[in-house]
Amino acid sequence: MFLNPELRRNIWLEFSIHRIIITPVTIGLILYLVYLTSNATKSAEIAFDIACFFIFLWGTKNASETVINEVNGSTWDFQRQSAISPWSMTWGKLLGGTLFSWYGAAICLIVYYVLHAHDAMHGILFQIPNELTPEQEILLLVAGGLFGQAIALLSSLQVLPQIRREKTNKTFRYFIVGAISGIFITSYSFQAVKAAGVQVKWYGFHFAMGNFALTTLVIFLGWAIVGLQRSFCKELQYRNIPWMWLLFNIFCMVYFSGLVSIDKLDIQASLSEIKDIQLLIQQAPLYIAFFIADMLTYLALLSDDLNVVRYKKLITRFQERNYREMLQQFPWWPISYVLAIVVGINTYFNQKIYSQLFENFSPAVFIITNILFMFRDILLIHYFFFDKNPKRNVGTIVVYLLILYVLVPMILQALHLYDWTALFIPSWGKNTTIAVISALVQIVLLAGMCRQRWQKAWATA
Repeated sequence: MFLNPELRRNIWLEFSIHRIIITPVTIGLILYLVYLTSNATKSAEIAFDIACFFIFLWGTKNASETVINEVNGSTWDFQRQSAISPWSMTWGKLLGGTLFSWYGAAICLIVYYVLHAHDAMHGILFQIPNELTPEQEILLLVAGGLFGQAIALLSSLQVLPQIRREKTNKTFRYFIVGAISGIFITSYSFQAVKAAGVQVKWYGFHFAMGNFALTTLVIFLGWAIVGLQRSFCKELQYRNIPWMWLLFNIFCMVYFSGLVSIDKLDIQASLSEIKDIQLLIQQAPLYIAFFIADMLTYLALLSDDLNVVRYKKLITRFQERNYREMLQQFPWWPISYVLAIVVGINTYFNQKIYSQLFENFSPAVFIITNILFMFRDILLIHYFFFDKNPKRNVGTIVVYLLILYVLVPMILQALHLYDWTALFIPSWGKNTTIAVISALVQIVLLAGMCRQRWQKAWATA
C-alpha cells in the first residue's frame, strides 16, 4: 500500500511542515477552549463533530475533485499512459486524494477516544444503555466516510467523457451526492446499532439490526470500491466484460427484495390488511426486484458512455465474430433491461395472488406497460446521446423524463382527465388499450428519430 506511487505522490502534494503542525495545534486550541468554557463532555462532542466535518465535507469534496482537477490541469492523460494498475490507481486516488482530511479526522478521533476513556472512568459519559462504545462509533464513522468519498469519486469518474467534451470543471454535484450518501448510511448505521434487541427479517431469517446494518455498510463499501476499480480500468484502457455489473444487479435485486419478504403462510392473512398499491409493493418481493432492475437500467443509461462510435465497434466485432472484444464494448443497460423483463415474467407467474387486491389491477398489464415505457425512455436517451454535440445531455434527459412522468400527468389530473394519464405513465389495469397503444406509438416515433440521428452520426464516425 505505502509503495503505491499515486499514494506517495499525494502525500507529497497534500502535506507540508506547515500543515502538519498547524492542524493539530488549531484543533487542540479549539477543544481546549471548549474544555475551559464547558467540560470534557462538550470537548469530546466537538471533537467528534470536527471529525465528521473533515470526513464528510472536506474529504468528500477532495474525493470529488481528485480526478477532475487532474483533467482540468491537463495531467490526467499522463497518468493514463503510465504503468500504474487500476487497483493502485483506485487506492491511490481514494486514500491519497483525501489523506489530509483523514489526518485531521484522526487527530479529532484520538482526542475523542482519550476524553471518552477519561470520563468513562468517572462515570460521566456514555453510561446510558444501548449507547455505542467509542470503538464502534469510530468504526462506523470511518466506514461511512469511506463509502461517501468512494461514491463521490465514482460519480465524478462516470462523467469524465462529458467533462472532456464540455470543458467543465463543476464538481459540486458529485460532492453533494457523496456527502448525502455517506451521512445517510452512517446515520442509519448509528441508529441501527443503538437499537439493541431490534431484529431485521431478511428472507425469513432474523438478524440483529446493528449487525445487519454494519454488514450492509461494509458490503456496499466493497461494491463502491469495485466500481472504482472498474471505472479506472475503463480510463486506463483496460477492457473488461461487464460481468461485474451483472453480479451487482443480481445482488441488489436479491438484497432489497429480501427486506420485504414474507412467509407464504402469511400471504392470505396479509391480503385483508393491504389497502393500496404502496402496501402491495411492500408485501411483494418480486415487485421490488423488478423495480430495482428498472432503476439500475436508468442508472446504466445515464452513467455509461453511449455513443455511435462505441456501437459501431460493437457491431464490427460481432461481424468479425470476435465475441470477446464485442462483449468488452457491450453497454450496461441491456443487462439490467433483460433482467427486468425476466423478473417481470417471473413476477407475473409467481405472484398472481396479489391481483385479488384490486378490482382493476392486472399484474400482466402493470409489467408490460412498465417494460414498454422503459423502452421508450431507452430510445429517448439514445436520441440525445447520438447527437453530434451532446452537451449537457444528461440534464436534458432528466428534464424530459420529469415532464413525461410528472408534469404532464399532473396537468391531466388537474384537468380531471384521469383516464388520459395512461398516455405517458404505465398502467396497472385501467385504460390498458390507451397505455399500450400510446407506448407503441411513442416507441415507433422515437425509433425513427434515433435512426435518422444514427445514420448522420454513422456517416461521420
